[in-house]
Amino acid sequence: MARYGIYVGICLLAGIIGGVLSAVFGGDGPAAAPIVAGVVGLAMAFGLWACTVWWRGLDEAAHEAHKWAWWWGSTFGGSLGCVALFTLAYAGEAALTAEPKDLFIMGAGLIGLSQVVGYGVAWVIWWLRRR
Repeated sequence: MARYGIYVGICLLAGIIGGVLSAVFGGDGPAAAPIVAGVVGLAMAFGLWACTVWWRGLDEAAHEAHKWAWWWGSTFGGSLGCVALFTLAYAGEAALTAEPKDLFIMGAGLIGLSQVVGYGVAWVIWWLRRR
């Protein structure tokens, strides 16, 4: 569990640093987009490196659990997230007043979050069925 926590911590730290640097150096200037893209790209690279090292340390049963959970959990979670997104888009008041880029970011976040939640639920189900 400590090994897992280390890799989660690396990913969390990379995300926090990427978010803070994007907030500090991003903005409305001409260099904002390349700066944000570079900072977020580096944060993602560190996160992917940590995930790769973690994945290589897992046994076959854990590999299968994660693959199964991602396939089924993210599929169902993403589907439910799309229903929620479309419902909010047609019925939500915020859609009438929000900036298009804010709507895009909120939509992407909603889909990503719903996929991760679906994955977590499916992962627990996979392990409970095999214990």
